[in-house]
Amino acid sequence: MKHPIIVVSMMLVALFAAVGAHATPLTDLFNGGSITAGDKLFDNWQLVRYTASDSSRGFNAANIDVQALNDGGLSPGPGLKFDVSNGELNVTGDGIYAYVDLMFGFRVSILDLMLKIKDNTLNYADGGAYWSVVVDGSYDVGSFIREDIGTSAGLDDLGSKNIEFSTMADPNSGESTISKISDTASFSPQSEIWVTKNILVWAVDTDDSAGIFGFEQRFSQETAVPEPSTFLLFGAGLGGLVVWRARKR
Repeated sequence: MKHPIIVVSMMLVALFAAVGAHATPLTDLFNGGSITAGDKLFDNWQLVRYTASDSSRGFNAANIDVQALNDGGLSPGPGLKFDVSNGELNVTGDGIYAYVDLMFGFRVSILDLMLKIKDNTLNYADGGAYWSVVVDGSYDVGSFIREDIGTSAGLDDLGSKNIEFSTMADPNSGESTISKISDTASFSPQSEIWVTKNILVWAVDTDDSAGIFGFEQRFSQETAVPEPSTFLLFGAGLGGLVVWRARKR
């Protein structure tokens, strides 16, 4: 008996697309590169972990391009767009549990002292994600991205968020589909944060598959209020200038 094949893809259009922006391969970033978007500097890129159910499968960071999103103003703010090519984050089921699991991190710091980071949004971007299943009453496929925000590398003391696009059919518990395309973590304004991203893509049955083609994130900003001491110093400097000009007369 033939079963129908259902392919569901998530196609999103970025509302704040960066036209003509230069893309940097993730390989270059892992080798000491950096990206500037707006007044935000993204550096200290580190590959934390890569594992796959197929031991012969390696990770090619050159298949993930990162580009700066320089628009967005204070909200949603500047950010990054990740484009995945050549099936780098695609998986076809092996009858047991096929997967790829990628974790990497980076630092985000401000270049303008008056524009601090106050939250971070993560979502599937242009092309988004997909899963394909044979509707036979049993399947488990999808993708999941978790992101932790901390004051140091590997921490989540400022918050965490996740997005997921998956489906599962279990003869004993029915069917469930998750389509969480965006999530936000808010925190007190920061001059520097560390981001750790964990990406998991999986498929079980041999006729099923899943993958990710793109995701992006934004870092909204808040104009910092100068400390009272700053006003005092400014006032003192202005007063000194007035006295100096008076003596010049």
